Amino acid sequence: MESPCPCEEQVSDNWHKLAVLLDYSPQLSSSHFAGPSGSRVRKVAAGYSALVMLSVIWGLAFVAIKQATFELSPVNLAIIRWFIAGACFLVLVPIIGKPKTKLEKKDLPRLFVVAFSNVVGYHLSLYYAETTVSAGLAGLLISFGPVFVVILSVRLLNEHAGGKVVLTLLFAVLGTLVLSVGQVSLSNLSSLFGPAEVILAAAFYAILTVVGKPLVHKYGAPPTTIWAGLLGTMMLVPLLSESFVTQVEALSVTGWASVLYLSVLSTVIGYLLFYTLVSRGAVSRLSVQLYLAPIVSVLGGVLILNEGFTIFTVAGGALLLLAVALVTSASRS
Repeated sequence: MESPCPCEEQVSDNWHKLAVLLDYSPQLSSSHFAGPSGSRVRKVAAGYSALVMLSVIWGLAFVAIKQATFELSPVNLAIIRWFIAGACFLVLVPIIGKPKTKLEKKDLPRLFVVAFSNVVGYHLSLYYAETTVSAGLAGLLISFGPVFVVILSVRLLNEHAGGKVVLTLLFAVLGTLVLSVGQVSLSNLSSLFGPAEVILAAAFYAILTVVGKPLVHKYGAPPTTIWAGLLGTMMLVPLLSESFVTQVEALSVTGWASVLYLSVLSTVIGYLLFYTLVSRGAVSRLSVQLYLAPIVSVLGGVLILNEGFTIFTVAGGALLLLAVALVTSASRS
């Protein structure tokens, strides 16, 4: 962020105001920015930069998924994505895969839930959805995830979120209905499956985020990411079929580019960055701040895939982002 005034104190004050506005870290106060040192400013700047980077990476992932589903079935896309990501994780195990403390048996069920919710539940639901809905619509509908995260955080992690959650849910539902105009038909109930599958993916996203937080705090972000990813990849092995080899052999350059983007950038780098950010603050606040990703997915769908952009996209997207804003406000009240 380039400040109109090169004065370091002015830069520190600007970052402090931004931190208070977005509530990135509940521990931030004016005393943290006192003095001439710019180290704390750089730390906050790095945090926001990482958050924006993650939002862009995951926003464009919806575009890559849509492109990949032109050549791969949802199951085969999940398999090849996670097989490649799993290979990367195996390389990283001796480097950053050692947990801070020895894994306890009582945490195994939690790890299994995170692994299944992430690799199997979230990705298969989203891939099947994007065979019928646009990348932009999928990216916007996934905004339900932060709403679910706040609700689960209140219920399971005892995080505080004021009385605006119900209103937030209403706005999110209304936004979904507006977005679905022209893409679903009451006379064709099968057209409802796509949006419903995205909502299901959002629910899995909330589960893996909330259930994974205690593991991240106890064992560390990279080990949790790596071992949950590897365990989830093993869960996909029974889904292998002859069509997997056939479709992979026929992949075009664009198809491979999409798969590698999803495997390396979105999965390996994205999830390591995500869990690192989770470890720095309340899950509900962090997840809400990923509202940038839906905007990126819409722009990517329009610019890269030539997807339609209508008044319903604007209105429905605005309602969903309003829901996100209300959740942000609720998490502070």
